[in-house]
Amino acid sequence: MDGGEGDGGAFGAADLPDDDASSGERVHGLVAQGRFTEAHALVGDAFVERNGSAGYLLRAWILAQEKRGAEAREAVDWALAIAGPLEAADVFVLAGVVLLSLDEAHAALTVALRASGIDPGGWEPSVLLSDVYRRLGRVPDAVVAARRAVAVAPHEAEAQVALARSLSSGRSLFGRVPQRHRPEHQAAVERALMLGADPGQLVGARGGAMAGGFVLALFWGIQLYRMERGGPWQFVAAGVALLATFVLIAVVLTVGSRRSGTSARARLRGIRATTRTEMAGDDWLWRISAAHVGAALPVPPLVTTGLVADRAWRDGPWPLWAVAAMTGTGVAGELLLLGGVRWWFGPEFSRRAFVYSWQGRFQLVVSFALLAATTALAARGDVPRATWADLASAHLTWAILAWIAALLFAHHAQTQRDRAL
Repeated sequence: MDGGEGDGGAFGAADLPDDDASSGERVHGLVAQGRFTEAHALVGDAFVERNGSAGYLLRAWILAQEKRGAEAREAVDWALAIAGPLEAADVFVLAGVVLLSLDEAHAALTVALRASGIDPGGWEPSVLLSDVYRRLGRVPDAVVAARRAVAVAPHEAEAQVALARSLSSGRSLFGRVPQRHRPEHQAAVERALMLGADPGQLVGARGGAMAGGFVLALFWGIQLYRMERGGPWQFVAAGVALLATFVLIAVVLTVGSRRSGTSARARLRGIRATTRTEMAGDDWLWRISAAHVGAALPVPPLVTTGLVADRAWRDGPWPLWAVAAMTGTGVAGELLLLGGVRWWFGPEFSRRAFVYSWQGRFQLVVSFALLAATTALAARGDVPRATWADLASAHLTWAILAWIAALLFAHHAQTQRDRAL
């Protein structure tokens, strides 16, 4: 059912009158042959008016296959706008399939959750949820949803395919499914093939965004190392490289917005709303997010005053104005991080993470203390290099300890959450 791997026959006669259902089947055949003009002729304004949301979604699906993302998204929005409170779950399942094909996974998650709420025992909403979670990199959630679909409809090929794909998405770097999942994965593959599934649909792609994020973090780490170790020109060159990556990210987001018809700001707000909704009913997900935020807090001091302390130890102290500028950058980074957390997760999350939690307060105190200590040493003027070495070591040690603690805490929370699912 994943938009990137075929619609799995999801668009057929659901919620359409008999004559229009046969038209829907003809549309599938025409689109498969690339005859989009004839498909649009069948799904004209009269067809859409008769079938309401289902008609708009069939039109959206045709537009998505034509790679006309902006128009397809507009048709989906119309379908969801006119969907009544008694609308069948099938409508939201179809909307989710189209949104996945448009690479709008978070928007698809919203409608998938709505479909599951309308039909909690349905297998199609569970398959859609599994595909959405897998696209978002949340493999444990994808496996749980797929298992629920298989339990309800063991003889549906799409349910078995969803289970096989979700289990294969957790495979290692060497392409092997984890040992504990191999028997279940093999059984799902065999059942799916017996039920007529396409073998090409049985392997789920691993998250490219995660790999891209790792490469980007490695690149930034290399540039920071050049800034820390190199001379003035190395410092400038690394800074230019870092700035160029931010420009490239902005260009990619702009191009993606034009292709999908959804602005980057609107997409961010949609993702934020979905994140808050999920966290409101999942305390373990809240704990995992808090651990991720905690891992980010040591970064501003490390890359600003930590750099100052290390260079002062190796090459001699910096001028006070330069240290003050770097300290101000570190403080601005911490404040920007806190403001971003509040904007993204909401004020309640910020209060729980930084006001009511002693761990959050402790992390903030240590981070600002490191920033202040660097400025205080620079203001003294005559400081032994050993003292700067100790301060640089304190920055690095604090960052490593915070990252280890965040990793252990997040792993514990994820383990507990997996058991509760």
